[in-house]
Amino acid sequence: MASVRVGVVALFLDLMLLTSLSQVTSSATPIGMHVESNDNSLKIYVVALEGVATSCVENLSEVVDGVIEAAALNKTSVLLGFAGLGGLNFREVEFDAICTVITDWAGYELLVEFSSDVIVINAHGAYLPVPRGYSKDDWVGKIAYAMLNRQVTWVHLSGYPFYYVQHQGGDVEKWGEDGFQELMTYIGRGDVDCHIPVQDLSFAISGWGSQSLRDWRRVDDVYAKSVTPVKASDFNELLILGVYTISLAPERFYSGAVIRFSLTKDASDYGFYVHLGAGEFTDVDRNEVDAPDFYMGYVATAAAIWCEVGFSTVLLFAKVPRDIARAKAAERTQGLDEAESLLVQAVNAYQEGKFKTAIALAYQAQEVVANATRPPDYLALYGPYAFMISIVAVGAFLIVQGRRRETKMTSLGFVKCPICSEYIAKDEIQEHENLCLRTRRKKW
Repeated sequence: MASVRVGVVALFLDLMLLTSLSQVTSSATPIGMHVESNDNSLKIYVVALEGVATSCVENLSEVVDGVIEAAALNKTSVLLGFAGLGGLNFREVEFDAICTVITDWAGYELLVEFSSDVIVINAHGAYLPVPRGYSKDDWVGKIAYAMLNRQVTWVHLSGYPFYYVQHQGGDVEKWGEDGFQELMTYIGRGDVDCHIPVQDLSFAISGWGSQSLRDWRRVDDVYAKSVTPVKASDFNELLILGVYTISLAPERFYSGAVIRFSLTKDASDYGFYVHLGAGEFTDVDRNEVDAPDFYMGYVATAAAIWCEVGFSTVLLFAKVPRDIARAKAAERTQGLDEAESLLVQAVNAYQEGKFKTAIALAYQAQEVVANATRPPDYLALYGPYAFMISIVAVGAFLIVQGRRRETKMTSLGFVKCPICSEYIAKDEIQEHENLCLRTRRKKW
């Protein structure tokens, strides 16, 4: 069962238990510290700062309860595909989640500045807390840097992301759509928005989401009402999981979604952005459910955990082996040794609990498979040239042999008949030529 801890002291303990501490720099952000852990448990931090406003979230305690219940699952069955005869193939993944609630500014600043390979849930909805000494742009840069370089996953619970800013000390500022766009500029998506042309819609669980989050039963029990979804076309290959969805032609919208926060597939230090734009939830009869804040925490945490342990499982044990098998069937074996080696490395990383490293290696393996080719057909490629060379070689050989024979016969005193080219003794050549002439006349 997931444990829960509160405050900055717990975060300090986590940092003290980490095994390596190295300094890294970025031209876009000030100097920070990269912390890596040998602890394979999933670390989930709920940012619920005292005195900070919320938007679309009313009860922070219920959010925390939802996070804890989702994290308490401890294992999930990940669908890998069909096993034949209509059956499905699943792989069970076990995980251990530790939940920590951050209630003070110092712990929050430490979390974003120094932690790695963690899930950070902003329980303040559309409000982004900004610590003293940072501008809103600088602090978003810190969050983006952590997501790009330290495997940090950021979870947005409800409302329009980063729409409001509350600075440490109490000052509140409206940022509007620019806040979310500022974050997304770091992955080349600075023009995205969370608008939908029709309001007050219910988003049903997607088949993709229902299958992936099948062990988190509560996710399937409700519909999400949202006015701040993300659009599938804004993220394309970066969209890892769509949870609640609706289609308004020609666009598909996701009220719940997981985005890979990276610029390239071969990156290994990136995290995810988890978006939940729901402010309300309804049951199957479209009646509003009690404790919507609980569902916010529960659904968002379930999606965040799945993208950590489930997505890598699908890649390693389904998609990449399938791609390799298809390449072999098509006889595209040139380069597959490298792909299989990368897959072995990915599985080893996965078994060590380094899920995002495993994902990066799996992506590299997929890239190698995509570029695999058939071995060269040397006969088809070089056959015509070899044939021509052999003809020339035979001709040259015959010429050389003919010259050698001529030299040898001449040295022995023989003379070449100008009519039939035979070599005849000198004292017999005249008689031989006369015979050749008579024979030729008869043929004519």
